[in-house]
Amino acid sequence: MAVLQLTSILHEIFLLGFVSLLLVYVWFKYRFSYWARRGVQGPKPEFPFGNVKEVIQRKKQFFQPFCDTYFQYKNLPYVGVYSFHTPVLCIHDPDLAKHILIKDFDHFQSHGIFSSASVGEPLGGHIFNIAGPKWRTIRTKISPAFTPTKLKSFFPLVDKIASQAVEYGDAHYAEGKSINFSEFYAKYAMEIVGSVGFGVENDGLKKETEFYQRGNEYFVPTSIYWTVIRAISFFAPNIFNKMGVNRTNPAINNFFYDLVKDTVSFREKNNYYRNDFLQTLIELQKGESEKPVGDGSNQFTFTDVAANTMLYMFAGYETSATTGMFAAYEMARNPEIQDRVRKEVQTILAKHNGQFTYEAQNEMTYTNMVLDETMRIHPPLRALFRRCNKDYKLPDSDLVIENGTLVFIPIQSIQMDPDIFEDPERFDPERFAPEKKAKMHPCHWMPFGEGPRKCLGLRQGYIQSKMALVKLLTKYEFTLDKKTNEPLQIKPTSLACAAEGGVWINLKPLENASK
Repeated sequence: MAVLQLTSILHEIFLLGFVSLLLVYVWFKYRFSYWARRGVQGPKPEFPFGNVKEVIQRKKQFFQPFCDTYFQYKNLPYVGVYSFHTPVLCIHDPDLAKHILIKDFDHFQSHGIFSSASVGEPLGGHIFNIAGPKWRTIRTKISPAFTPTKLKSFFPLVDKIASQAVEYGDAHYAEGKSINFSEFYAKYAMEIVGSVGFGVENDGLKKETEFYQRGNEYFVPTSIYWTVIRAISFFAPNIFNKMGVNRTNPAINNFFYDLVKDTVSFREKNNYYRNDFLQTLIELQKGESEKPVGDGSNQFTFTDVAANTMLYMFAGYETSATTGMFAAYEMARNPEIQDRVRKEVQTILAKHNGQFTYEAQNEMTYTNMVLDETMRIHPPLRALFRRCNKDYKLPDSDLVIENGTLVFIPIQSIQMDPDIFEDPERFDPERFAPEKKAKMHPCHWMPFGEGPRKCLGLRQGYIQSKMALVKLLTKYEFTLDKKTNEPLQIKPTSLACAAEGGVWINLKPLENASK
């Protein structure tokens, strides 16, 4: 009798489980018909991953599966894909991208990806993550921190660290070692973030620091758990919003929050002033402490100060690190371009008494062209996301993008389209001569985004990417070391374009360099 009862219970459990799985499968199948029911073509999704299975398996980088659709469906202005069960519209037509990012921005105000602010992470409330009235207000308030006047005041901090980067190069040459520019430029960029953004000097080019380790892990999780969490949070953000799951390791959030808290406390107690980005935020908080920002919910608090130091991390770390690394790589592969950059730098320095001043670096037009072409082939971020915040009818189409729908714009694919950039694999800075760049379609080249949400820190990004390179180029010739993998492969776990195995470069003193 007991055996029969047990068998019956097991049978019921099995039946319940089977029915539950069947219902889940049917629900997914219905979700996976979303685009077909609207007449939108696209690649076939796989249960339960949609079109991001290879990202979860760590075989492809974030966004790569969606970027791939650009060339698979090149004749279509848009296609429909899925992040797990979430429908995503991939925009292929740059003119449609212009409508979404610029002309009709009021329909697409949010980045749309998972916001750590929504689950109460203390550093998640910076302007990259937020939207609506508070985003507009805070962006307006902190924009003066990125004006040329402010950047000039920050410049001595960057210049000092760029000189430390040369010392790093000197030490490696003296020991007969090649330099892994992936690691070198990451440490260099993180040192600038620490000094300018957080107001601390870590000496990170000479020793391992917790600041570098925590900051790097913020972008490139070291554990499988946080890698998977990062992927799911990007591709299925609603799940995380509803479950209240942290996107970032709390130890990282706590480290940076406490660092800002301690630094601000020290400055207030000692009446200490330092010309950096953090000081700008402190002054903003002081100026707003007695009055509301917008409505009452938009008060600029200490949490906003701490969160927006992470904005500087967003704007100043991985983008500068990858751009500087890949620029060095491309110049090592193209010695004639490297020589032209060096000659430009030497000519400009001669006009400025041999000093690397803010004005001097600002005149390095060809060097900026090299950085622009680097960001075309190796964009720091491969794509843009936007979330529709009210129903939108696509121009010249019957398709209505529903409120809440995620929209994806494949920067990398557009910038490598031979119909837009002839012979796109060839590294050619002349594409970005000032007169040509001025006439370029705004959505043909978008390494900093486009429209009202375009990156505030783009000018600072050029300075940071440039300074260590140009200082090194006045002393050394760059050549590729055999440890560099050719062709380069991109790390699948990297949020930006990080090179698998690193970019290894040899330094050769100019007096011994081949001419």
